[in-house]
Amino acid sequence: MPSERASLGLLTKTPYIRVLTYPRVSLKDAKARIRQLRALKVDELVFEGPSKVGRLGILGLGTVGIVVKASSGGRLFALKIRRTDANRPDMEDEVSLAAMANRVGVGPKVFAHSRDMILMELLDSEELIIWLRELKGEGKRATVKALVHSLLNQCRTLDIMGIDHGQLSDLRKHAVVSGGEPRIIDFESASRGRKPRNVTAATQYLFIGGALSPALRRALGIRDTEKLKGLLADYKKDLTDYSYSKILENLKLARG
Repeated sequence: MPSERASLGLLTKTPYIRVLTYPRVSLKDAKARIRQLRALKVDELVFEGPSKVGRLGILGLGTVGIVVKASSGGRLFALKIRRTDANRPDMEDEVSLAAMANRVGVGPKVFAHSRDMILMELLDSEELIIWLRELKGEGKRATVKALVHSLLNQCRTLDIMGIDHGQLSDLRKHAVVSGGEPRIIDFESASRGRKPRNVTAATQYLFIGGALSPALRRALGIRDTEKLKGLLADYKKDLTDYSYSKILENLKLARG
């Protein structure tokens, strides 16, 4: 379906205002947000993506924000716009945690932000389950191993930093494959105020209870998960390098 573009001057009009101030249409909020877009040097919004608000395509819709494509200086970005009914007054905490993750190479890069918006790297990506389904040919097992290992290492990095992503127990919307590499996305539920469980949540989804589990277990030749469950319990207690290494060994991901 062709995309639809709207300059900033059109965003107070229907149907565009419905996205800019989702879910409660507000002319006052729309004008304030257009000022923020100008400050972020956004030229226009590009409405295309797998989700919809009315007839307009968007990249995604969460409990805190709505994500659309945005054009700035001829380059496309992902723009997250705070919902008008969000459970927070601004995007500062999410930006802070996403920026921390960026410093260790995790998550889409944050370029700029305002009170109600985050301008981020736009990923050309696909869902993990689609990537796995389409993967064919010789070397499939090695490719799957490398991707899962990289994804779990990103989770381990977040655990070490004390950031709990908060939504990795369902990776369908929170981890994608871009350029052959896994990327953890969407830090709206992230926190440093609780014990991190990124490795345990992601591993449980990937190999024990998630939609991908049967296919991944087959791809990696894993027949029994009882020992893995015990290793995850050990890791949850101490979060050490040693307990993490035992998980990798059990999943046949350890090198050497």
